[in-house]
Amino acid sequence: MPSAPEKGQYWQHRTIMWLQRQGFAVAIAQRMLSVWTPKGFVHTKRDQLGADVIAMSAEKTLVIQVKGGNSRRDQLAAARKEFARYPLGPGCQQWIVMWPERAREPEIEICAIGP
Repeated sequence: MPSAPEKGQYWQHRTIMWLQRQGFAVAIAQRMLSVWTPKGFVHTKRDQLGADVIAMSAEKTLVIQVKGGNSRRDQLAAARKEFARYPLGPGCQQWIVMWPERAREPEIEICAIGP
């Protein structure tokens, strides 16, 4: 049984491949941190700009949060709230990309479009 981080990486990889097929240049927007605790180091990931992935083309820049599987809709309010904390420039869009189980194409929710 895959762990939650493994599942998240799977959906993120599918999103990156899907965006690259559409002509976007894609970068992962997560930082890996090591935090010292009394029990030793704990490794954790933190999203930058509230996004898992940033994709760019000549026309637009996408800031993307990836959700997948049967529980993909459970954290939509938290993703929208996190996106609302960051400003958008011209040509930028904030997307939530949701992958249903065994789907070939994702569901897209556009949260915000820059001025």
